Amino acid sequence: MIDMSLDGAILMFEWVFEPMEEHRTRITQRIILSGDNAAAYADQVRAGLGSTLNEGMRRIADALVTAQRAKEVAER
Repeated sequence: MIDMSLDGAILMFEWVFEPMEEHRTRITQRIILSGDNAAAYADQVRAGLGSTLNEGMRRIADALVTAQRAKEVAER
């Protein structure tokens, strides 16, 4: 989890990794904006992150696959 302190609010990013069949993993991300002043940031967070979330998750997944493949090659 990554937390970002804002003025009167906190923005949290949480990732969950769930093992699936056939050497696969489901990655989900939860973004939480909370605190007394959270409403003041809601539009900014939506505008800043909304259009990039899918690509960001794709990059995380690709980086994990690359790291796993490198590990497997090194172990041979």
